[in-house]
Amino acid sequence: MSRWLSTGNNVRVVPAIPRYYQAKARLLDLLGELPGNTPFPPERELSDVFGMSRTTIRKAMNELVLEGRLIRGTGRQGTTVAPPQHVHRLSLDAVVQDLATREQVAVRITGDVLGVESVLVRGDEPIGVRSTYLRASRFPGFAARYDRTTPLRKFLSDAYEIRFGELHPWCTTALATPRVAGLLDVRPATPVLSIAWLGHDFRGVPVERSWVVLRGDRAHLTMHLPRADHAGRFEGSAQFHAS
Repeated sequence: MSRWLSTGNNVRVVPAIPRYYQAKARLLDLLGELPGNTPFPPERELSDVFGMSRTTIRKAMNELVLEGRLIRGTGRQGTTVAPPQHVHRLSLDAVVQDLATREQVAVRITGDVLGVESVLVRGDEPIGVRSTYLRASRFPGFAARYDRTTPLRKFLSDAYEIRFGELHPWCTTALATPRVAGLLDVRPATPVLSIAWLGHDFRGVPVERSWVVLRGDRAHLTMHLPRADHAGRFEGSAQFHAS
């Protein structure tokens, strides 16, 4: 449905706000009044109160579940209000250099592909998954030599004398796969932030292919640009932070 808006002699069509979005706005108002871990009204009750179809209410609630605002239980447990979210600051440099606190570090070798996977944590909460792939033939004895505690890039530099060159990570949004969702303790298809890069040594030879997936409800990507010179050019490099 659209609305007609008259501006002088011109008439233009303005799309109406979708019903489910109106429902979502009202649900957000209700969420603001309820403490975390409390039961949330069922679809039938909300449909009667707001005068909207259960299908519309369900679509709005599904979005709030994906955003981490609601927690949908199994069986007859119903839906509850999610506890307050804790935002964790994590610089992109810490992500790339593998400086974040890690758990569940696993090393797997398939043919000439060597994979290293770990779960990034803050406190007792998983906030990300890091996956790195290397050529096993270039790093003989890696599985036995790697202590699983040293930052991966530092270990490669110290143990194999790798001198890393410039790095150009790229960031995209994605939906958590069932495997990643299990490691992050979220539902499959939860929005996540994916940071990927192809690392080279100083000669330009590829060394690593890495991804870091961060929980979308815990990460906010910001960019800091250094002061510009008189010609309008920025001095130095941009710095990103995920928080």
